[in-house]
Amino acid sequence: MSWLLGYTVVSMAVAFIVIKIFDYLFSGVAGGFTGVARAGLFVITWAAITAQSGMRGVSKTARQLRQGNADATSLLTTLTKDERR
Repeated sequence: MSWLLGYTVVSMAVAFIVIKIFDYLFSGVAGGFTGVARAGLFVITWAAITAQSGMRGVSKTARQLRQGNADATSLLTTLTKDERR
């Protein structure tokens, strides 16, 4: 779970940077739409970065499990090779 906390903090920081860029680009525009767009942009950016980072962690764990399975299969094949003859 610690990896998720780190990715969440980083994604929040990136989302704040994206909001600052949005504010810079649309500084002359006022109204309720920009407030809603700003909030939506923050949430979407934050969620996208956290989800993508989390999937990298899941993929890494899955790769390690597949490698462990292949190693165990290889070891079992080697150990039972004499019994098959």
